[in-house]
Amino acid sequence: MDWQIIAIVLIAFVTIYSFVRSEKRQRVAAISAQARHFATAPAYRHRAAGTVAPAPAYIPMGLSPADRMFLQTIAKTARRSD
Repeated sequence: MDWQIIAIVLIAFVTIYSFVRSEKRQRVAAISAQARHFATAPAYRHRAAGTVAPAPAYIPMGLSPADRMFLQTIAKTARRSD
């Protein structure tokens, strides 16, 4: 009777140990696959800084006609409410 209990405990221990070990291996394999993907995928490769197009020169144009009418309307309503 004693050896049966020892056998049951030993089988349960070995089963739990092998389960934990295989889960750890599976987790390491998944992390390795993810690291391999990020290391080799074209989307994550280093890109050297290329030539940057120069910003267009600022040319002051003044107000557009729509902006001018808007500001004149605001000025008229401000004079009326005073």
